[in-house]
Amino acid sequence: MQNPEKQQSTARWLGYLGVIPFIFCAVNLLISWPLFDGFALQVFVIYSAVILSYLGGIRWGLALTQSPQTPWPLVLAVLPSLAALGSLLLATPMLQITSLVIFYAAQGLLDRFLPAAGMPQWMIRLRLQLTIIAIAAHLLALVALSRWS
Repeated sequence: MQNPEKQQSTARWLGYLGVIPFIFCAVNLLISWPLFDGFALQVFVIYSAVILSYLGGIRWGLALTQSPQTPWPLVLAVLPSLAALGSLLLATPMLQITSLVIFYAAQGLLDRFLPAAGMPQWMIRLRLQLTIIAIAAHLLALVALSRWS
């Protein structure tokens, strides 16, 4: 088994690597590279929904290891996937990204004020940092989309 410091370092690196697609796509949308705008937008929205679902999956896994006495930890774990799906079903990319910003903010607040049982403090801090970066990339994408309108 890995030592805790190595595990934290690996999680940190992988977490920060995981926000690169957000940043790359948002910057691409902002500077409007020809031929890639539509693809970058599609990748951004889909990747965002996948990662939001993943955040719920972490809570699900932790809830199952903690044997919760109420269904609420599992309910809170499922909501990000449902929110991500709902966002994908919205009519325009502007609405999709706006809803995803709201859901990332809600997930960040949940992680900060009602973290999943068993989530280590370092992971709570990391998730908040990564959530802030993801939200910033979403806001940048919204700025780029507003230029197209």
